[in-house]
Amino acid sequence: MTEKKYKKRILFIGMPDMALVCLSKLAAKGINIVGVVPPAKDDPTNKLMVDTAQTLGFDIIDYNISLSDKGFLQRIKNLNADLGVVASFNKKLPKELLQLTKDGFINLHPSKLPDYRGANPYSHVIINGEEESAITLHFMDENFDTGDIISQYRFNLDLNETMGTLFYRTNQMCASMLYEALDYYETHDFPRKPQPKDGEYKKAEALSFEKKNIFIDWNKSAEEIERFIRGLNPYIGAITCYNGTVLRINSAYVIEKNHNFTPGTICDTKNSLKVACGEDILEIDSIQYGAFFISSGRDFVERLNPKKGEILYSE
Repeated sequence: MTEKKYKKRILFIGMPDMALVCLSKLAAKGINIVGVVPPAKDDPTNKLMVDTAQTLGFDIIDYNISLSDKGFLQRIKNLNADLGVVASFNKKLPKELLQLTKDGFINLHPSKLPDYRGANPYSHVIINGEEESAITLHFMDENFDTGDIISQYRFNLDLNETMGTLFYRTNQMCASMLYEALDYYETHDFPRKPQPKDGEYKKAEALSFEKKNIFIDWNKSAEEIERFIRGLNPYIGAITCYNGTVLRINSAYVIEKNHNFTPGTICDTKNSLKVACGEDILEIDSIQYGAFFISSGRDFVERLNPKKGEILYSE
């Protein structure tokens, strides 16, 4: 374990992957982390978070169900932490927890706040065709992503950015931003810039099969659908259906071509799978057919022999 070079006592809360990247960076730099709160014990990422934190030499402060549990809160209080740090977490921190550190809690959020508050900014900035995004370090209050901003770093999105590449890039950026902030905090108070409380800002809602918002809408343009596919690749997956089986499309290319097909129609199967959209055509590059196989569009055509005129549909 690296020698703790800093005196300020830091409570760390988080879940993989962002938390692991940040925690490893802070450990290497000697930040004085006095306790690590992992996801709940029934969360599938709990063991990875716990094992990594313990390998780095940190004490685990865990909880069973609620962050408001009196025993858990007392253990946090006993740490006498100066500051709480959150790096990706799937539960809202209750008011009584937020009050248990001297200078409150700060959170890393991978968007240009106040835009894209919510669970999944990675996908939405790509889906919406943004040219840039940001990472933001902010104080926490009782709502999600609304606290005063400490610092923000903006960067350009790549032309072929996917959820996965953006996730990886921002994790690395967040780790560096957090270390620089804690280094500054050792001898200074954080600057604070209040976020606007009112106004229309872009949202970043969770995307999932259960919410029925990961189905491809073939009425949209091929360009919009291609962004949608990249925005969900690889962790979620944009889906459609063929012959009663879910197709998960991982990557595709836009073919600028007028057509008279109904959107969602397979319009060509020569050497690959091409699908008509509300505008232009999408050529499928990588596809998963249910749980049976992952293949190229060409391999899919050779295996299943889809016919021109058949329809891909959602639900």
